[in-house]
Amino acid sequence: MKQILNGIGILFALFFVFMVLLVSVVSAANKPKGNKEQVLPGKGERPRKALIIYQPGLTKITSRRAQELAAGLNAGGYEVTLNHPGKHLTTDLSGYELVIFGSPTYAGQLTKALTNYMAQVCPGLAKATGETPRIVLFATGGLEQTEEFDRLAELLTGLNVVKMVKFSPKGPNAYDLGLELAQE
Repeated sequence: MKQILNGIGILFALFFVFMVLLVSVVSAANKPKGNKEQVLPGKGERPRKALIIYQPGLTKITSRRAQELAAGLNAGGYEVTLNHPGKHLTTDLSGYELVIFGSPTYAGQLTKALTNYMAQVCPGLAKATGETPRIVLFATGGLEQTEEFDRLAELLTGLNVVKMVKFSPKGPNAYDLGLELAQE
């Protein structure tokens, strides 16, 4: 009986350590990463403008997909600005024809840094006079499921959402998606 209780105690301790590690990893992923603006100049005198706001993950996968998307859009003639969400960003996105939001997925959730920024800017986009920009959402993660986008439905009401893409290991190519979006 004592051995069974010791075994249960060890399992409980391991589970507790695992949960603490998981919480710390998710907390680290949710912290704003600061102003890391990068601009890829467009072609011509007045190129169309795209903005990619993405929260980098614990791996470089989300950052790579954002860079690939930007390269595809840029090859299609867009001037592309990339940055991370946070207080340093403007909430006026009226100068962009295309706005892309991206995040890694942890426990079926997009990062709070991105969703908090979206909560600030999306209502303004919906109320803007004139034509609202096209909106694209992307997420990265090991599963092809896209339930994390469903949680944004209320936030995206009234916006011109043209794509919601999950970049899983078997998912679509981000560069090709950028080229496709540039053609629309």
